[in-house]
Amino acid sequence: MANSEVIGTGDLKQNFSRLKGGMETRTSRAMVVAAGGVLKKRAKAIAQANGSVATGAMVKNIVIKREPQAPAGTVQYHLGVRHGKDLTKKQKTGGKHLAVAGGRITVRYHDDPYYWKWVEQGHRIVPRAQPGEISTTSTTYTQRLRNGKVVTRTRQRATQGLRARRQSAATMVPAKPFIGPALEQGREEAIAAMGARLQKELDKAGQS
Repeated sequence: MANSEVIGTGDLKQNFSRLKGGMETRTSRAMVVAAGGVLKKRAKAIAQANGSVATGAMVKNIVIKREPQAPAGTVQYHLGVRHGKDLTKKQKTGGKHLAVAGGRITVRYHDDPYYWKWVEQGHRIVPRAQPGEISTTSTTYTQRLRNGKVVTRTRQRATQGLRARRQSAATMVPAKPFIGPALEQGREEAIAAMGARLQKELDKAGQS
């Protein structure tokens, strides 16, 4: 989102250079958290304006998260939606169930907004498989076993399988983005929040 070199222009960068030694890391984190709070609030407001419920799983899980592996000398936070394995321990104790996603069995937690990217980017409506006889297509291939023996195998796939239905899906659900617009619309307000936090730190240190 920002770092100690590219956090804006003009007075913000100049004022940052006035910090006493040892204050840079703590202050830069506080500044970016302040900016992230502004963007998070904006994202929640946009999501609700798009029709999402304030107490729903997606809006509740719009968060900022610090990047623990940021390049040296930088402070990075991500704005996004917490979901899946990134849910808190408390959230994961609320219950879970198994679901099929992408042909694989996965764990879904209660109030897990795993679908948030479908809202942000839009998605295809995949039709259900039709009842009755389902035709198949066959693919023949050879495979070398560990003992060196070469065998010929045949793989059959249903023409109404998930992959085929995804490829043939033509109807789209339009996107209702909230993360992207928040970053665009809230940029100036976020920079102002960083400047205000920086000034607060300078005042505390008697460097106004």
